[in-house]
Amino acid sequence: MIQSIDISSMGSGLLPWTRLIHEKLAILATFAYSHVRLRELRKELLGERRFLEKVIYDIPKQIATQAVIDFALYFRALDDQHGLTDVWKRSQHPPTVGLLVMKDGKSKPLSPREMSNTVIHAKSIEWNLSSNPKIIDQEKWSRAEIEMKLLLDMGGELGS
Repeated sequence: MIQSIDISSMGSGLLPWTRLIHEKLAILATFAYSHVRLRELRKELLGERRFLEKVIYDIPKQIATQAVIDFALYFRALDDQHGLTDVWKRSQHPPTVGLLVMKDGKSKPLSPREMSNTVIHAKSIEWNLSSNPKIIDQEKWSRAEIEMKLLLDMGGELGS
C-alpha cells in the first residue's frame, strides 16, 4: 500500500485533477471488473443477440479506452503540478502500477509516471479482462501491463 497523498494543501490548480482522475478510474474499474460477470450473463441469455456484443463490450471498451488515455493525461498533469513522482521516489515503498516488459524479455516495475508516458505514447491499447484485469500497451518496448488492482490502489490514495 502506498502512502496517502493529500494534495489539497499543495495549492490550487487550474483543474481539479484528482476528481478527474477518480472519475476516469471509476470507468476503468467498472469496465474491467464487470466484464467477467457480463460474459457469464451473455451465456445465459436466450434468443437473438444481434447487438448484445456491441452493448456489453464494444461501446464500454471504447469508453474505457478513452478513459485510460484521459487518466494518463490527468495523472501526468497532476504529477507535473505537484511533483508526486519526486515525493514517491523519496519514500520507502514507491508505488508501482504494473510491469514494463522489454523486447529482450526483461521486465521492470512500472511507476505511475512511466504508466502515464506509456499510455500517452502507445500505438495501441488492449485489454486483458481476466479475473486480474490489465491494460496492455504496445509500443517500442514489448508491452506495458498496467494492473487494475494496483492502479486502483494508487488512484484511491490520491486525496483532493
